[in-house]
Amino acid sequence: MKLLYYTKTTLKGMVSTGVVTILYFVLFPILLAGFMGFLQNSLHENPLKLNDVKVKIIDNDNSNMSKALVDLLKSEDMKELVEINDEKPVLEITIPKGYEESLISLQKNEIKINKLEDGFNSSTNTLKIILDKYHKNLYVSIAGGSNESLEEISKNTIVETTNINKSKTSNSYEVMAASMIGFVISMLIFSQIQASYTDISMNVDRRIISTPISKIEFFYYDTFVSFIYSLIIIGAYIFFFRIVGISFTGPLIPLIVLLLASALMIVGISKSVLTFFGAKYGKLIGALIFSLPIIGMEAFTGEGNALKVLAPTHYISKLLNIYNLEGSISSNISDLSLVILIPIGLLVLATIKMVISRKIALSKGGKKCD
Repeated sequence: MKLLYYTKTTLKGMVSTGVVTILYFVLFPILLAGFMGFLQNSLHENPLKLNDVKVKIIDNDNSNMSKALVDLLKSEDMKELVEINDEKPVLEITIPKGYEESLISLQKNEIKINKLEDGFNSSTNTLKIILDKYHKNLYVSIAGGSNESLEEISKNTIVETTNINKSKTSNSYEVMAASMIGFVISMLIFSQIQASYTDISMNVDRRIISTPISKIEFFYYDTFVSFIYSLIIIGAYIFFFRIVGISFTGPLIPLIVLLLASALMIVGISKSVLTFFGAKYGKLIGALIFSLPIIGMEAFTGEGNALKVLAPTHYISKLLNIYNLEGSISSNISDLSLVILIPIGLLVLATIKMVISRKIALSKGGKKCD
C-alpha cells in the first residue's frame, strides 16, 4: 500500500507540472534533434555540390568500345565525380556482353548502374545523364549524323539505374534522434541525483519517512518511482519519433527492451551515486555525467570523438542506431548486456551499502544504550 501511495502521489505531482516536464525533458530535445538532423542533412545533401562516388566497373564485353568507355570514366574530366574503387564501391557499372556490336548495329543495349548503398543520389543521376549523352552522341556519330534514324533510341534511356544488395544506412534524422537520447538520459540522471522530482511531488518523501518505514524500504520505493518516471519521459521521446515516422519505426519488442534498459540505466546510476557519495558530492558527479555526452560531441553531431565511449549513454545511442538499421539488437548483445547488468549491479551494491550502514548505525546505537 505504501508503494502504491508513494507512486501515485509522486506521479500525480509530476502530471500537475506536466507542461514544464514535457518542455524540459521531451519537447526541447525533440526540437534540438530535429534541428541538428536538418543541419546534418543540409551539409551532406547539398544540391550545389556533387560528391565523388566510388565506382567499380565490370566490363563483360572487353571490346574496343567498352574499353573506350572505361577510359572515359577513368579520365581527368571525370575525377571530380567518379573514383574507381573495386574494394568498397558505392556504384557498380556493368557493361553488358555484346555492347560494341549493339552500338555498331544501332541497337539498344543497356548499361546498368547498380547502387550498392543509400545516398549519392545527385552524383548518381549526374553520372547517368553523362553516360546517356555519351552514348546518344556515339549513336549519332555511327549513324552519320542522322537524327531521324535514332528517333526511337533517343526516346529511351541508354543507362539503367537499379538497386542491388543495397545496405541500409540511417538518415541524418534517425542518427540524431538516436544520439540526442543520450542528452535526455544524462539530463534525467542529473535531475534525479538532485531529487528534483521529489520537489515536484511536494516533498512526499518526508511524509513517507515520518511513517513506520525503514530507509531501505524508502530506497526501494524511490527507485521504483524513478524508474516509472524515467520510463514515461524516455517513452514520450522515443514514441514521438516513432508515431511521426522519423525514427524508431522497427519491431516493437526490441524497442521496448531498449526503453526499459534506458530507464534502468537512469535509476541505476542516479541512485548508486546518491547512495555512495551523498547529495553534496553526488551533484558534482551528476554534473560530470551530464557533461560527458556533450564533451564526447555524440549528442549533437551523431558521430562524436574518442571521448564518447566514456559516456554511459553512448551505448544506448549505439544500440538505438543498430535498431534503426537492422530492426533488432541481436547483433550487439554485448552492449545490451552491459547496459542492463551494470545498473543492476550498481543497485545491488547500493542496497548492500545501505544494509551495512544500517547495521553499523544500530551497533553504535546499542553501545550508547549500554
